[in-house]
Amino acid sequence: MKIIFCTDILLGAACTENVDVKLSNKWKALRTEKFSELADKAIPENASYIAIMGTLFGQERISETTLDSLFQVVTDQKYITFLAFLSQAEYSRISYRNNIPENLHIICVEMADSYRDDNVFVCISDKKIQMQFNESTPIVISKNEEGNYVITGIKEGDKELLHFEATGYDDATAKYGYSVLEWSDGAISTYKEIEDNKFSYQTIEVKLFPEDNQKELVRKLIAAVSQFKYETFLRINITGKTEFGFMVKKDEITRQLKSRIFFVEVYDNTMMDIDEASFDNDISLRSEFVRLALQDNSLSEAERNRILSCGWNVLNGKEVSAE
Repeated sequence: MKIIFCTDILLGAACTENVDVKLSNKWKALRTEKFSELADKAIPENASYIAIMGTLFGQERISETTLDSLFQVVTDQKYITFLAFLSQAEYSRISYRNNIPENLHIICVEMADSYRDDNVFVCISDKKIQMQFNESTPIVISKNEEGNYVITGIKEGDKELLHFEATGYDDATAKYGYSVLEWSDGAISTYKEIEDNKFSYQTIEVKLFPEDNQKELVRKLIAAVSQFKYETFLRINITGKTEFGFMVKKDEITRQLKSRIFFVEVYDNTMMDIDEASFDNDISLRSEFVRLALQDNSLSEAERNRILSCGWNVLNGKEVSAE
C-alpha cells in the first residue's frame, strides 16, 4: 500500500506575491489543474491514499465552482482516499458543503478528531497527526519552528514534507514536489521524495542605454525571455540609464510578452541620463519643472523618473501613457 504526502496545494489561489487581478480566472483554472495533476500522480504510483497538509485554498473566499471542480476530481478517482489536514480557517471553507465525496475526508488539525478505515488509523492530538498503517509503528506529522510539516517515525529519519509547488520567488530555490510512503508486512518499507513542479521562478536583469528607444527595449526583453520555457513566472528588473523623457511602459511590455511566458512582473529601476548643468541658466517653465523635481529629496528614483517623464512629455505636447 502507498500514500502520497504533500503540503500547500493553494487550489484556486495564485502562488506569486503580486497578482494581476485581470488574470484571476487564469489562476483559478491553474490551481484546479494542480489538484487534478496531483491525483494523476497517484495512478502510476499505485497509491491508495493522498494526504494533504496545510493550505488547500489560500484565499479568504473561494467560489462554489472551485469546490465543485475539487469534488469532481476526487469523485473521478474513487479508488483513492483523500485525506486533507487543514487549519480551522481552511476547514471552514469546505466543511459546510453537504455533498463532500465519500472518499474525501477533511480533518481540522486544531481540534481532536480521528479517521479509520481498513488500512489506516489517524488521530489528531495537540495539533499533531498520528497515523498508523495496519499494525505498523505509528508515524507522527507536526509543524516545526519554521512552520513546515515534518514526518517522524520512518527509518530514514525525520523528513520535512515537500510543498507541492513554490509559493513565490523567494522560496523558488527550495525543493518542492511530493513524497511517497509505502508500507507492507506490517511495517513501513520505503519512503521517497519526488521533486516536481510545472512552473519555475526566474529573475533576470535587462540593461538599457540612453540611445535605446521603446522598440529596442521590447527587442531586448523578447530576446531575454526566449531562453525560458513558457511555464515560467518571470521577474524582470530593467536597469541602466534612459534618454531624458523616456518612459518604461510596463503594461504594454506585459501585453507583448504574455504569449511568450506564463506570468511576468516588470520592475523599472532605470535612471534618467540628465545633464543637470544644462538647466541651470534656462528660465523656461520646462527647466524650472526639471530643477524642482531633481531637488525634491522625498522622491524615490522611480517616482522621480516617472514625474519627470510625464511632466516633460506634457510640457512638450507629447502623449503620456496612462500606466
